[in-house]
Amino acid sequence: MPKVSIKEGPDAGRVYEVAQAAILGRLDTSDIPVRDGKASREHAKIYKQGEQFAIVDLNSSNGTFVNGEKITKRILKNGDEIAIGTVRLVFELPEAQPKQGARKGLDEAFDEAKKGGAAPAGAGAAAAAAGKPADIVLKGHQPIQVHRIKPGSPLLGIDLDQLSDAGRVIVFIGIAVLCAGLMYLAYMLVAG
Repeated sequence: MPKVSIKEGPDAGRVYEVAQAAILGRLDTSDIPVRDGKASREHAKIYKQGEQFAIVDLNSSNGTFVNGEKITKRILKNGDEIAIGTVRLVFELPEAQPKQGARKGLDEAFDEAKKGGAAPAGAGAAAAAAGKPADIVLKGHQPIQVHRIKPGSPLLGIDLDQLSDAGRVIVFIGIAVLCAGLMYLAYMLVAG
């Protein structure tokens, strides 16, 4: 189960577990209380999104920062630092440590590729033995980044959460126009 630990602030050293979701805020009733005058009553929310966890700012007055960058929403990674006012929290995943054999093989392959040499024998085999796909593919001694599509991709492969507000409005209007057109077509077929 992921944990959020307070590294700086009045409650430094406290650790909170996040099962499905947790509200961070100034209220004592918050799942993760943030004792800082710049924190809103309900400042941010950490929640499970598929197999990952995300943080979203709940329209706070002073903003939520992840690794020094102001965010509205962000997928969290192990070790990400969350800042609310002067309070610093760290997001920790328990299963974030890869199996040693797989990671070691991939690191060796990548280092060797950067030097221009051949990949060590079994670099991909170490990843396969760990039950994980390799993070890199060596072709002509050059690392190639591989983009993995998550299973259960959203409709049409579009993640609406990643679009800007204007982009969401355009998609919504497009869907509304499409539905209106289909309704008009159905009406013309029935009436005509």
